[in-house]
Amino acid sequence: MPTAFLPTRTTETTSTTATIALDLSGLGAPARDRDVVAGLPAEQANLVRLAAYARAAHKGGVSFVTLGESFRLRADAAPRANAWLDPVVAARRISPSAGGTGLVPSVQLGRADAAVAAELAQFNRKSGSWPGLQVSRDRGGDVTALPELGDLLEELIRTTAERSSQRPAVVLPFEEESELPAAAELADVVRLRESDLAWARELRYAVRSAARAAGRRPVKVLVDLRTVIAADYESARARADLLTDMAGGDADWAGALEAVGTVGDVVATMEKWLEAGAADGFVVLPGSIPADVSRLVRGIIPALRARGLVDGPEARPVQV
Repeated sequence: MPTAFLPTRTTETTSTTATIALDLSGLGAPARDRDVVAGLPAEQANLVRLAAYARAAHKGGVSFVTLGESFRLRADAAPRANAWLDPVVAARRISPSAGGTGLVPSVQLGRADAAVAAELAQFNRKSGSWPGLQVSRDRGGDVTALPELGDLLEELIRTTAERSSQRPAVVLPFEEESELPAAAELADVVRLRESDLAWARELRYAVRSAARAAGRRPVKVLVDLRTVIAADYESARARADLLTDMAGGDADWAGALEAVGTVGDVVATMEKWLEAGAADGFVVLPGSIPADVSRLVRGIIPALRARGLVDGPEARPVQV
């Protein structure tokens, strides 16, 4: 990492409280096996259920909910040309009923266009919910993002703001050093998919220091965390292995930090990363819904709150 981005004692501090986000991509329509379901009606995502989970998550202390690129409104046998927009459409549709949480859908860089801005501008904020957007890699590419991503996001944000008077929060993944300028200069939240604590800490320091050098306030760096929780470690491990076998090589959590075991085991992992300065919080990837979401809201977050690691009953939104 460039030495210019090294932190200093007087300006680099660890967040006092963590931000907890929740990935609910698993509530989308399941992928279809054409040979098995040929001729059957296309299964649809239950948006009432999605809104209910978003509400419950916010009430329990989750700051925002993410919907990944894999989220689909319908499980069509034949690919739909505009299926990539489904996460954004779903977020907009549930915004009146999401109970105040942030809703952050994901799109690929090359597809973050006027259609996305139009959807974000229609967010219903009466419930207090706020819009965000995660811009992910084009397949086979990266988010080096300057000047291309900068220009695109500027136009996207301007178009959205003109229609809604609110700038969407920008979430960017960060894995390669070449993506540091985009993460530091454009993102409100940076997502790391990293299981090595020492390297994650270096990446976080680099992002925050680069943001400071760009004249911006500290950028939140959240680590993807796959959780599989049970009453004992053996049961959790068995379920985690089963879920991995079922997912095969297409697991959405591939490469993420993993916390498998009891609520106490997961809290210990999170506390270790927070205290080491390796994360400002986590994007929780639940192994299964509702089991691991329920344990997050009823077990993990209360335990973190008791340790002073997360805010009180009302989660604070991401500052943009």
